[in-house]
Amino acid sequence: MKLKSFKTPNFRGWKAVVLHRPHQDVDRLTRQLERFGMEVTYAWPQLSAEHQNADIVLFDADMGHEEQFPWPLSDLPMPMVALIGSEAPGRVEWAIQRGAGAHLGKPIGSTGVFGALVVAVRSFQTHWESANRIADLETRLSRRPNVVEAVLFLMDIHKCGSVEAYGHLRSLSMAGRVSIEDAADELIARAAGHDPEWKRGRE
Repeated sequence: MKLKSFKTPNFRGWKAVVLHRPHQDVDRLTRQLERFGMEVTYAWPQLSAEHQNADIVLFDADMGHEEQFPWPLSDLPMPMVALIGSEAPGRVEWAIQRGAGAHLGKPIGSTGVFGALVVAVRSFQTHWESANRIADLETRLSRRPNVVEAVLFLMDIHKCGSVEAYGHLRSLSMAGRVSIEDAADELIARAAGHDPEWKRGRE
């Protein structure tokens, strides 16, 4: 699967939310984020609904729990970076399940923040490109029966085989600048409207 090209973002003006209790690590992290031109706010012990408008969230994975997030586990509204001090497998796994596309080890040092932000943004883009592609394929698969029906109709009309009938359908698709599935839907709708017997035979 080919992904869209990725351009390293300029973080100036981005809104970052740090979900972490007050700590020196947060202070060091904030200074670096602000050097990138980011607008930083804090939240603890949980995020609120308004934080869903943030451009990126950096969250404490060591003390994190589900109730801290106002969106379900299946959602990923923005790139996320886990702040991890413990390498316990359960904590790392939870951070990944929570949507972390990158991580920063604690204590926060003077390097690594920019790289983690870039990786998180790229991971976020990849996640949604893949999710959208899967959703599109599932939708197209669910519409396959109509494509088959349209091919059968064209076989009957043109007295031809399935390959030639599919070629006719593809030509209709290209002429109308629509997908094969949309062309099939339109053909079936028109056929049903003009041929009551054909319609009744398929009800």
